[in-house]
Amino acid sequence: MFYIETWKLPGDLNMAIDYVLGKSQSSYFRLYTWKNPTLSLGKNQSVDVVNTTYLKENGIDCVKRPTGGRAVLHSKELTYSFIIPNTDPLYRLSVLKLYKEISTIIVEALNNIGISAEIVSHSSRGNTQLCFDAPSWYEIVLNGKKIIGSAQMRTKSFVLQHGSIVLKTTAGIEKCFKDQSEPITQYGLDLAKEVDIEELKNSLYKSFSKRFQLKRFENVNEIISLAENERMKFKCCI
Repeated sequence: MFYIETWKLPGDLNMAIDYVLGKSQSSYFRLYTWKNPTLSLGKNQSVDVVNTTYLKENGIDCVKRPTGGRAVLHSKELTYSFIIPNTDPLYRLSVLKLYKEISTIIVEALNNIGISAEIVSHSSRGNTQLCFDAPSWYEIVLNGKKIIGSAQMRTKSFVLQHGSIVLKTTAGIEKCFKDQSEPITQYGLDLAKEVDIEELKNSLYKSFSKRFQLKRFENVNEIISLAENERMKFKCCI
């Protein structure tokens, strides 16, 4: 499995990279961050729910994910993506079994840096536009609060799962949406302690490498160039 790092890229380019990696018919584990704070909407969410005035006034970009689920505000976080082609045995796992497989590795990485995160074995139904208001099956919580929001895309040729590992708790997320009066908070690893992003990155790399023997991908610029041609698919156009 190849390993890729990309730092501080625009949101639509981040989504396009995940998509292009999926089409490449290889396995990847990618870690990345975002150039600007960015609200990502699940592929089936309508842009009409977004408070575009608030986003523009606060310098928040907006993108559509290739994956489903509800909205995530990407800001103080480390994002991962996990991509497998249809030739990989993991491709045959169900949605929930693959969630559990990946969550188990992430929890190990968090535990190794002193974060007592755990996997939930049930699903709670959220009632807002935001992914983080309730954990689903095999998602990861800390002190009972969801701290990682993940989503999947499944095609005949690949599976993509990506997720937001929040470093710092952020309140007031409801302002990103129209007609959303209920307060929304994205909880982060700081519920336990302040975490350095390099420490987190290294721990994730070690845990995933132990399971998948990661090797660094050398042609990152080529992937980014290909992704440039796919960016328009993921713009919110607000």
